[in-house]
Amino acid sequence: MTLGRDRTPPSVVLVGAHGHGRGHLEHLAARTAAGRVRLAGVADVRPLDEQQQALAGDSLFDTDAARVIAEVRPAIVVISTPMHTHSNLARLAFEAGAHVLLEKPPTPTMAEFDALLAAQQAAGVACQIGFQAFGSRAYAELANLVATGALGEIRRIGLTGAWTRAASYYARAAWAGRRSLDGVPVMDGALTNPFAHGVAMAVRLDGSGGAEPVSQVEVDTYRAYPIEADDTASVRITTARGTTVTAAVTLCAETAREPIVEVVGSAGKAELWYTEDRLRTADGECRFDRVDLLDNLLDHLADGVPLVAPLAETRSFMQVVEAIRVGPAATEIEARFQRQDGDRRIVPGVDDVVRQAVAAGALFSELPVAWATGKPFRWTESDRERSAESVRERSTENDRERSTDSNHVSQAGGRIEGQSGVNADE
Repeated sequence: MTLGRDRTPPSVVLVGAHGHGRGHLEHLAARTAAGRVRLAGVADVRPLDEQQQALAGDSLFDTDAARVIAEVRPAIVVISTPMHTHSNLARLAFEAGAHVLLEKPPTPTMAEFDALLAAQQAAGVACQIGFQAFGSRAYAELANLVATGALGEIRRIGLTGAWTRAASYYARAAWAGRRSLDGVPVMDGALTNPFAHGVAMAVRLDGSGGAEPVSQVEVDTYRAYPIEADDTASVRITTARGTTVTAAVTLCAETAREPIVEVVGSAGKAELWYTEDRLRTADGECRFDRVDLLDNLLDHLADGVPLVAPLAETRSFMQVVEAIRVGPAATEIEARFQRQDGDRRIVPGVDDVVRQAVAAGALFSELPVAWATGKPFRWTESDRERSAESVRERSTENDRERSTDSNHVSQAGGRIEGQSGVNADE
């Protein structure tokens, strides 16, 4: 399905209108008012509040995503639900012939990612992933500097992230801070959710494009909060082209600072504050605007403009997610290395540690840090192949359930009652 400029505005269904999905609802209402799209349906397991009802207008609402998609037959489906529901819902949309804007991360496992990509390609539809930062013209400029050799030979790429989160962040939904829920992988950790944009950018910047598999991933994760997943983590990635990418992040910072993606080459250095679209090079510092992901998808369908975040080009990011998934649980940071500030947990000195790790291309446990007592885990693509069979079996079982119960997909798509958006922190 392609969209011509002479057509009426394409119909859109939104799945997941609460949490981060509320922002999508507001955006779709604005685009509908501008005549760019027509919001034709909304699905969520929770009723819409008065404001949401006003934004949805006369579009069809149902708690069952399958019913809404079947009745509307939309051109585009926007999915903003918990990560572990993405695959089933996106495949439902593909089967209906709809193009998809799917929130990040695409899936919690590589096996589900591969199945989703195969389903998309078989359906012949487009799938844009909600990595908003890929639409930044600052990112495009940095990628161009790398591609043209302006920075010389790339020596290393790094992501530094130091944010704070309160205990309420992990109390907002049953899946928050979990590695799995009811036996289903969730992977709501620092690198895989709040800092996912930076990780995805960093592994894409050396020219691998995101679609080429990485060579290996070394993982070193920690937690100060009483959660399953990590809130403080370091990872060292070797890309398909041999570039070393180091990411060091925390949600227990003393002082919150915007994350930075840094590229160091033989001829210069560039720093990108991707949440602010701000790029600094030897020539100075500039701010840039962004390409909206929905508008980019519409332009792609109408005029063939390349997608800025196609599903296929998130493979290398998904390999990082997979390495964290199959690796050991996060090591607990002992209480003596923490302090409480209201309902926030802070790890004193961690702000400097994340910077030191990226500068040295080191994992936390390789630095002289008293709380970093974990044993790093090394993952390669061959490890993934050995561990994927059980996930394939679960995917097959899901397919059987979907074929016998059309309601399964929509209920699974929002079964974490009270939250439909996995990216509520953005």
